[in-house]
Amino acid sequence: MSQDHEEECSTQTHVGKPRRTNSPRFNPDEDGRRRATLMTRVHKVRAKGQRIEISFDGKGQPLGKAGDELQSWIGVLAREHIPIWISDFRSADIAPSKEIVWMEVVTSFTVDESYKRCVLKSSGESAKGFRYDLYQAFVRDHIDDENVWQRPQKVVHNYPTITQDDWEKFIQYRRTPEFKRLSEQGSEIRKKSKYGSKGGRDGYRKRDQAHFEKTGKYAERYERWLDMRVKTDGGLKKEEFKPIAENIVSFRIHL
Repeated sequence: MSQDHEEECSTQTHVGKPRRTNSPRFNPDEDGRRRATLMTRVHKVRAKGQRIEISFDGKGQPLGKAGDELQSWIGVLAREHIPIWISDFRSADIAPSKEIVWMEVVTSFTVDESYKRCVLKSSGESAKGFRYDLYQAFVRDHIDDENVWQRPQKVVHNYPTITQDDWEKFIQYRRTPEFKRLSEQGSEIRKKSKYGSKGGRDGYRKRDQAHFEKTGKYAERYERWLDMRVKTDGGLKKEEFKPIAENIVSFRIHL
């Protein structure tokens, strides 16, 4: 991977924004065993001693159906191997966990060593989203309750790699002034976000690739912004997007 790709990987988000508060992962009607139910092809290929062929675009983003499977697999591995109690993904304490994630990826997919940084960055984002889901579903409204220290049955059932010790460390950090400060800071930032997109999972990645296939070049940042906020019929998803969209259209005309 070229130097340009390395720099792109350091800023490109592969797995999207933090998930919704009412995460479907913890829906009472969903069993949540994602590894068994969603990654069948990966397991079949691994059982044969083979790997899934995968290609990357010029931004270091995985392509096509295999790219979707890789992203899902990274998410599964992050939930299984990245401790939920970490507060800093750069910590040397979890270096062995990150190495396990990487080895599991290259055992299942034909991913070159030069993409390791991208894969681990993606796993860190996925692990962060998972911790967010756990906090929103089981901790936020019960942080001062004594029973919050006990793993919820749904966590025990769906994520057996999360031990009781892991859970207690997870709760302990979320009771600290540092976490409270960071949580309030994040909440204030989200309140200021007026132009959020609803592009879905890997929205920018797939739109980037579709734009490249159509035009032979990647979309400019302003083009990506507008594309993520336009409905299939050409209308805007929200009225408050209109002033920005008009400025973008005007900018395009004068290029």
